[in-house]
Amino acid sequence: MMNGMIELNIFMRFLHILSATTLLGGVIAWRFAAIPATAPLAVDMRSKLGNAIAAVWRPVFFAAVAGLLVSGIYAYLNKGNVTPAWQAVIGIKFLLVLHVFAVGFLATMPNNEKRSRQLTGIAISGVVIVALAAVLRYLSTAQ
Repeated sequence: MMNGMIELNIFMRFLHILSATTLLGGVIAWRFAAIPATAPLAVDMRSKLGNAIAAVWRPVFFAAVAGLLVSGIYAYLNKGNVTPAWQAVIGIKFLLVLHVFAVGFLATMPNNEKRSRQLTGIAISGVVIVALAAVLRYLSTAQ
């Protein structure tokens, strides 16, 4: 490998893992900790707090998406020979990632009455994406 490529590969992997854990961890904390914690509040206060959380989370979400796009495209373009099984799994993973990105964008919009359901969907898709990443790692090493 050329000088500097090892460092770049390590950095891109680090960026991908950091971005994924930030996005998925933030969504899980928001959906399963912050939203239930606000349940006892009055509806208008709960709505204001939800909008405030969304406003603060939005730039973090976009930074995580950017990190995932940059590092994911880099990893995909630098992938060697792959099997048809690997291609099938990565295709499913890409579709789920698009779902997470699109619904994550919607979940950060103000006055969103569907936010809890959207965050639940992102959390489920995110966990499935992590499982598919494990399958892809196996398919990359098994021969």
